[in-house]
Amino acid sequence: MAVILVGGRKDSQSYVRNKKKAAAEVDFYTVDVTLEETASQAELLAEVEKLNNDPKVHAILVQLPLPKHIDEATILKAIKVEKDADGFSAMNIGNLCLKGG
Repeated sequence: MAVILVGGRKDSQSYVRNKKKAAAEVDFYTVDVTLEETASQAELLAEVEKLNNDPKVHAILVQLPLPKHIDEATILKAIKVEKDADGFSAMNIGNLCLKGG
């Protein structure tokens, strides 16, 4: 599981810390990516792409909210459907809504 945190929001840091603790308890392989508040959308997309292509990473979680200069929808759409830990992709939401899906 990879967790991407952009910026220094205390609530986001706490949430990520709890996710990492839960992952450690079940012995998940984890990757932490922490970017400054001023990171560009292109920098964040590059990190998502690296994780998408890493065969050891099976899930990607981008901690929301993102800084205002980054388009959340663009970032979330960049995550491969099969690695979408939050289930925010249109395909994952649609599958959730299907009877028996």
